[in-house]
Amino acid sequence: MSAMPGPSLLYVGDNGAGTTSRDRADALEQIGAVVTRLPPPALSGLAARIDWQLRARLQIGPVIARANAELIRAAAERTYDVLWIDKGWMIRPATLAAIRSRVGAVVLFNNDNPWGEHERGLWRLHLGLVPLVDEIMTPKYSVVRNYERAGARRVSVVDFGFAPARHFMPDQPLPMLHDISFIGTALKDGGGIRPHRTELMLDLAKRMPGRVSLFGHGWSRAVRGHEQLFRVIADGAWDDAYRQTICASRISVSFITKDNWEELSHRAFEITACGGLLLAERASRLEQSFRDEHEAVFFTGVDDLADKAARLLADEPCRARIAQAGWVRAQSSGYDNASRLAEAIGRSPLLRSLFPGSSAAAPGAKVEG
Repeated sequence: MSAMPGPSLLYVGDNGAGTTSRDRADALEQIGAVVTRLPPPALSGLAARIDWQLRARLQIGPVIARANAELIRAAAERTYDVLWIDKGWMIRPATLAAIRSRVGAVVLFNNDNPWGEHERGLWRLHLGLVPLVDEIMTPKYSVVRNYERAGARRVSVVDFGFAPARHFMPDQPLPMLHDISFIGTALKDGGGIRPHRTELMLDLAKRMPGRVSLFGHGWSRAVRGHEQLFRVIADGAWDDAYRQTICASRISVSFITKDNWEELSHRAFEITACGGLLLAERASRLEQSFRDEHEAVFFTGVDDLADKAARLLADEPCRARIAQAGWVRAQSSGYDNASRLAEAIGRSPLLRSLFPGSSAAAPGAKVEG
C-alpha cells in the first residue's frame, strides 16, 4: 500500500547557504510535504547594497517588488494546500489578500522578534500579515502575547533544531585548528555592530590572546585595532565549512541575542549535533535542553566565560566526555528540525490533518504559550 501523499506547500523564504529557512524547508520535505521553494530575488554589487538599505529602512525596493510579483505568479499557476512564509518581512499584506483563495492554510514562521531592538525597522510588512495568516510559529514564548495583541489567530512555539544533512559528526576526528571559535555575524541585520557579543569576545581575547577565532560578517570592523589578539578573523563559515570549523575547534561558543529576546539559540543544537563542545551563554530553555557540565557548559558574563574556557582547554578528557554526551542528547531527544516541526504540526488543528502521521508527534508536545 503506497503512502498517503503529503500537502503541496509553497515555501516563501531564503534558500541560501547557511540559512535556517532552507533547513526548515528541507525538514518540511522530510515530514511529507511536497515543497515548491520561492526564495527572494538576488541582486549583487552596489544595487544589492542600495536595495538592502531601502528594505531595511523603508520596506520598499526592487527585491520586495519582484518577490511579491513572483508570489502572485506562483499562486496563479496552481493552488497549494499550504503557503509557508518564513519571516515575512518582504511580503505585502495586499499580496497575501490577492492570492488567499489560491492557498489553503497560511503559516507565518518567524524566528526573530518584531518588538525588540534587534532588526528594528524591518517589521512593518510582517506585522501587517499577522491578522491575515492562520497560524504563526515562533521559537519564543516571549512574543506570543504580542502576536495575540497584534491580531494573530493562533500562535505556537517551535524550538530551534539542527539539520542532520548538514550538522553531523565526521567519521574520523579532524585536527584541532582552533582553541575557541565563534561562528556568527558581528552585525545587526539593520546595520551596526552587535555590542554584546563583540564586547564578550574582545574581552575574552584580551585574557586569552591568540586562542580565539571568529567567523562571520563584520568581525574585522568590530575588533578593528585588536586584530593581533585573535588567531583567525574570517568573513564566515557556511555548510561544510561551518561543520568542519566546529569539528576542528576544541570549544565552540554560542550566545543569546538579548535584544532579540532569545531564550535559546539554533547554533547550540547545531554545535552539539556536529559533536562539538558547546560553551553557551546561560538561558533557561537551553539549560532544559542540555545538562550543565554534563552535555554542555553554560556561562554568565566574561569572567565566567574566561574561567570555564581556560578550565576546559586544560582538560581534554573532560572536553571529550561533555562533547560526546551533548551529541548523544541532540541525536536522541528529537532536536532535529523535522522532529521539531512534526511536533508543532501535530499540535495544530489546522495543519495536522494535512500531514499524514503528524498526529503521532502530538503526545510529546510542549505546552504552548
